[in-house]
Amino acid sequence: MDCSQHYKMLKDMEKDPKNLAKYQKMYKYAYLLSDGVFKIVFTEEKSHSLLISLLNAMLDLHGGDAIGEISLEMQEFPGIFNKKNCIVDIIGTTNAGEKVLVEIQQQKDKFFKDRVEYYVSRVIENQVHKSEKFELPHIYFLGLLDFELFPEEEHEYIHHVDEMCHGKKFFPKIQKVFVEIEKFFKLEKLGFTKDDESDAAQWLRAIRVVIKEEPAPEKIMQNETFRRLLESVKLINFAEELFNCEVKKMTDVMAERENAFAEGKEEGFAEGRAEGFAEGASAERTKADKEKRQMAKSLKEQNVDVSIIAKSTGFSEEEILSL
Repeated sequence: MDCSQHYKMLKDMEKDPKNLAKYQKMYKYAYLLSDGVFKIVFTEEKSHSLLISLLNAMLDLHGGDAIGEISLEMQEFPGIFNKKNCIVDIIGTTNAGEKVLVEIQQQKDKFFKDRVEYYVSRVIENQVHKSEKFELPHIYFLGLLDFELFPEEEHEYIHHVDEMCHGKKFFPKIQKVFVEIEKFFKLEKLGFTKDDESDAAQWLRAIRVVIKEEPAPEKIMQNETFRRLLESVKLINFAEELFNCEVKKMTDVMAERENAFAEGKEEGFAEGRAEGFAEGASAERTKADKEKRQMAKSLKEQNVDVSIIAKSTGFSEEEILSL
């Protein structure tokens, strides 16, 4: 099941939660990059062996540098005073005392990079206590993306982002790694990755089986780790309650966007009336319409169902499809 199929399932479950049974007959696997599914698959296993294998593959850790064990921690760093909370999908400490953050991002977000820096900074802030010297542990950030963050790098699907000075890493203790999952699928389809036998590529091929609902290649089925992954992510394994929570989250986000748009529109009209200029009101309506179109376009790019966008913006489905 991919992202758009997942959203369609949630939309149908919003009408009737029992519609889950219909999708369990249609699809073999759940959408792995859904927050709830990902956390269940990779955090509920006692030994966290799936998570460790994924991290070592994507972070390219081998031998003595590889993660052997990981203990998971509370995902939330509460905001201080009026600061925003920091809620990471997965955070843990390895057997070597290193910090690992994992963040799943399903859609393109204008402020995603800002959020990454904020999350890492909050983790850094939490490491040094009074009377301790300023010595940070190694901190890894792994972003698993269902969109392209680096479109200019056409043939690279894994990106190690470091702070550089004169061609050298300035502070190698902090490493950020971004994996463009959908880009790998495109490169695989075009044959660019046929000779890529890296652990990361093998993991992404297993993930492709799940998301694209494809038959598993023999090499994937011969790997015990991937067999456990495929078994654990079967849609039949997940309870209705998990997806009901995602339905609520989806409707809350839509309601928040609708309210923000309505408030902005109302403020614009009020300002126009206060000024008493017809052209001012016209300009506000034009601005509101432009903002509404931009919102509709953004939701469309995030694979939100067209009917939901139509309900939120007032545009017809034909208008939305033409954006």
